[in-house]
Formats: sequence, C-alpha cells, structure tokens
Amino acid sequence: MNKFYIIPNSKEINKFPENLILPLEDYSIGFDRYFCVREINDISKSREVSVIINKLLHKSDIENIKKIISSLKNVTYFYISDLGLLNLIDKNKIILYQSHIISNYDSINYYNELGIKNIVVSNELTLEELKEIRKKTTSEIFYSLINHNDLLYSKRKLISSFNYYKGKDHNKSNKITEHVSKKELLIKEEGNSTMIFDSNIFSANEFIDEFENFNFLINFSNMNEEETNIILSHYKDKNLKDYINVENYFLNNKIGYKVGE
Repeated sequence: MNKFYIIPNSKEINKFPENLILPLEDYSIGFDRYFCVREINDISKSREVSVIINKLLHKSDIENIKKIISSLKNVTYFYISDLGLLNLIDKNKIILYQSHIISNYDSINYYNELGIKNIVVSNELTLEELKEIRKKTTSEIFYSLINHNDLLYSKRKLISSFNYYKGKDHNKSNKITEHVSKKELLIKEEGNSTMIFDSNIFSANEFIDEFENFNFLINFSNMNEEETNIILSHYKDKNLKDYINVENYFLNNKIGYKVGE
C-alpha cells in the first residue's frame, strides 16, 4: 500500500493531512518554513513526524548537529543528504535523500547492503524505470509525487554575488529565465547557499494507480496559497491535472545519462 508524507509550506500544520516531514532550522534549505527543536518535539506529541536535514555540512557543524539529533523526540525518520550523518543516526531511521543521485536499483541495493534500507529515488525517471527499481529491490522506496523539482544546490550566493542576478531579492524565491532554453526557473538564496527549482509543478498523479508499495512525498514548498489548497483537495487523485497546471515530462521521456549511474 502506498503511503503519503507531506512537507508543509506553513506552520498551520493542522491543514496538512498525512505524516509530516519538517525541515530542520539552520540545517535544511529550499523550503518555505523551518522548524526548531522545540516546535518539532511539540508537534511529534500528536502527529507522526520526520525531520529533513538536506544541507551539506561542514566539520564545524558536527558537534552541534549531534546535540540537536539527540534532543529530538519521537522522530520517525531523518531524511538526510550528507553521508557524514550515516554514523550519527540509527540506520533504521535514515532515509537517504539525495535528489538526482539515486537513479538505479544497483545503487539502492548497494546501500541496502550497508544497512540503509530507505531511499528517496530521483523523479527524473520514467515510469518503467521506477517499476523496475521496485521489482528489483527490497528497500523501502520514497518518491516525490508532487513538487517543484530542484535542479541545483550550490554552497555559493548565486543571487547576491553575481551581476546576472543584480536587483533580485535574495530573501525570496525569484523567477529567472534561462538564456538558452528560455525556461523559467525559481532561484532561492538562503544564507550562503542557493537552490534553483523548475517553475513548473511536477506531478506523477496521472499514473498513481500504476505505483505499488511506494512512499509518496508531497513538497508544498514554493507553492502559493491557491496551488496549496487545490493540491490538498486532490493530492490522491489521478486527475489532479484537471484542477491545476502540472507536468510529468520525465515519466515518459528517458534521460540518456543520469547522475549516479
């Protein structure tokens, strides 16, 4: 049976059904709302809560993140990107969350042998590739069903440091147009780091009946109130595209080369 996990874009968490994934304040990036230890512990008293830590960490972060992890209570999973955290968290609680990296069953089976049995797969995969992964692995597979696909994560200030983005507000999501493809993108600078997202909302809902035993992630970050409310009303519907403009290019178009192969 498929399960759903939601990353909220508001601290009004009662409007979000299903299990929650809360971005950890100061140690996650690219989201609309971040949660401190106190907030997470309070919410986890009444809701199933997981925590996402998707920033790449420095050596100087280790001692503090160890204290934070030990102070978090009743957390179901930790979604992590930095492999350095593998030695700091119970492997049964780890979900490896590396956006573009995990794109084939060999990688997933390798991590399974290392004790990492929960994996977020890339959603730059075709439906047939996803079915093959499900068939040839025994790991728990997590997949971003609805979100703005993240395209780039840099440890640099790409808005405030370069003339190309002069005049952009680094505290907000800014829309830019890529010069060659003319495609509109969202760029978001937070602290010393930057993320770029596809401006289109990705949704695999059209094929939701063909997924078996997947854990679905729904990330409401970078969505406005109208988009949020529409998706909340129809996030399990196969015909979501009838209510909101979404795209699912990768599900029907195989990418010749993928990171991680």
